[in-house]
Amino acid sequence: MPELNLQPDNSITWFSEPLCNGTVPPPALLDWLTDPGLLTARLRQQCGADFRLEVMQESSHQPVTREQGELRQIVLWCGDRACIYAETLLPASTIEQHPWLTELGSEPLGETLRSRSDVSRGTFEYALLAPAHLPVDLTGHNESELWARRSAFFVGGTSLLVTEIFLAGVVECTTRHARAVDQN
Repeated sequence: MPELNLQPDNSITWFSEPLCNGTVPPPALLDWLTDPGLLTARLRQQCGADFRLEVMQESSHQPVTREQGELRQIVLWCGDRACIYAETLLPASTIEQHPWLTELGSEPLGETLRSRSDVSRGTFEYALLAPAHLPVDLTGHNESELWARRSAFFVGGTSLLVTEIFLAGVVECTTRHARAVDQN
């Protein structure tokens, strides 16, 4: 499985369960971390018209070289709250067979992959990160600890790696939505 550029020294330890040094995520976040569905679709449902996907233009850490592939970085927002930061590492061999992957623009990767019959997803791995691991400036939108998950997608005979980092906004969005439903 290829490594991501989440930080230059790649010191992140990944686990097969959302448990790190005895720390477990709060229940609302655990539900997001272990959700096998599409996070973009779930967040779009939670946020309605307040949902937006922002494609980041450049990486703040060692960029992936053209020979290695391309790195796509996005942030999923609910109103003014950053909810999920995601990176997709597209190896050069995958791009060569599926050049459409570099032309997604603001289209969500997961929703695009879901429409294809030759796609499968590997198992999740989980990590507990410090905000310093976040390679984009979302200051004021994160907590002291950030939970992340990653998994490989297999498209035909190629693969790509998606890492998703859950920011404070995702739990706030869930809580706000639950309150709105209870009030109705």
